[in-house]
Amino acid sequence: MDQAETPGREATAVQDKPETLEQCHAVIEQMGQELAKLREQVNALLEKKLDSRNSSKPPSSDGPGSGGNRAQRRASGRARGAQPGHKGTYRELLEESQVDEVHDCRPASVCECGGPVVTGKPMRHQVFDVPAQVKAQVQEYRLYYGVCGHCRKTHESVLPAGVPRGQIGPRALALVGLLGTAYHLTQPKIRDLLAQVLGVRFSVGAISQAHGLVAQALKEPVQAAVKTLATAPVVHMDETSYAREGAGRHWVWTVTQPRLVVYQMWSSRARYVAKEMLGERPKAKLVTDRYAVYDWVDAAQRQVCWAHLLRDFTRISQRAGQAGRTGARLLGLGYVLFRRWHRRGQDKPALAAQMEQVQRHMRRALERGAGGACQRTALTCANVLKLWPALWTFLGDAAVPPTNNAAEQALRTIVLKRKISGLTRSRRGEEFIARGYTVVESCKRQGRDALAYLRQAMQAHFTGGLAPSLVPSG
Repeated sequence: MDQAETPGREATAVQDKPETLEQCHAVIEQMGQELAKLREQVNALLEKKLDSRNSSKPPSSDGPGSGGNRAQRRASGRARGAQPGHKGTYRELLEESQVDEVHDCRPASVCECGGPVVTGKPMRHQVFDVPAQVKAQVQEYRLYYGVCGHCRKTHESVLPAGVPRGQIGPRALALVGLLGTAYHLTQPKIRDLLAQVLGVRFSVGAISQAHGLVAQALKEPVQAAVKTLATAPVVHMDETSYAREGAGRHWVWTVTQPRLVVYQMWSSRARYVAKEMLGERPKAKLVTDRYAVYDWVDAAQRQVCWAHLLRDFTRISQRAGQAGRTGARLLGLGYVLFRRWHRRGQDKPALAAQMEQVQRHMRRALERGAGGACQRTALTCANVLKLWPALWTFLGDAAVPPTNNAAEQALRTIVLKRKISGLTRSRRGEEFIARGYTVVESCKRQGRDALAYLRQAMQAHFTGGLAPSLVPSG
């Protein structure tokens, strides 16, 4: 049986072999195409190992040792700390009227030789400390109920204006809100801190409810700030993931101005979210990355982040062949662009001519990449060419920077909160994070005291007044 089947298999194998030179070339060409596809797949798999230098991933995701030791990357060989000749800075002494207690430390009145010691003007040395015990103020309100002696109608007293029905007062609520945002503390840590420092013990549930009250108090001022975004001259926009426990992935969106930062949490990363925050026809010039949800804004009204483009060019430069050479060319032109932009305060006509030269070479390199054999490189270059006007908005408007660093820096504090505190568990927690960080980051940029703002907002919430505005004046 085996001997009978062998001739058949040999006949089939012989029949599959190319018989002519043309067929041999066809087989070789087919194998070359298959090999090229396999190489492309291997390169695509290798390229999935992305880091902060060739993608939008944060540096914290690179892992230890990926970027070398920080000391080894030091730009200069100078020692750490202040350099010789540095004048230094010192804390100014408080006025004597502001000092709680003064202690005179005098030397002995008689010298060892027997002569009197004459002292002059003392040197003032101030030591700052905290009280041995910081106690919370506890106010007790006694509510009475009564019944009319004639008609039996019941009467009950009410709390004074500004007094909450819960156990945590306005100033304490402001402190809880600040600890949960600016200082990234979790609810159990806030509970423990209040117990150790103030001697007041609350449950984690009470802290969570306090966060909800803070979010309610900040609703109106944050909404008023959102309404001003569409009419701002320049805004930066970005988003990052912030999952809610048991509800899948959510997203934190931010719209950033020099003196105002607004955060919102949504369960979507779609275009309608951006339209909801900025409006259908925003007047602002929009600085973003190349994410497609921002394409409803005309390219001439946008500025694409060049920091993101450099990461894309770095990824292309790591590919083999012509694609890698094109990426290296684009990356080099990007570095030249930044060097010349940083010299924008110098000879402006010369700078404009230099930038025109960079634009010309950049377009030529992108067109070469779009027509190349590497499909991934061609797709990236073609997409960048579609946004060509949005690459150069910063050249015509000094208020528009070439990067979206402002939005990325604004999101960094949210990322830290996510890493420290973990997932949120409710819509109330999301509102607290979004509105609380809106206040903290906006106050930081406006030079305002975030704790004082939160105190005023909480007091206004309980008295029925208006919370202070977050919109910068002037």
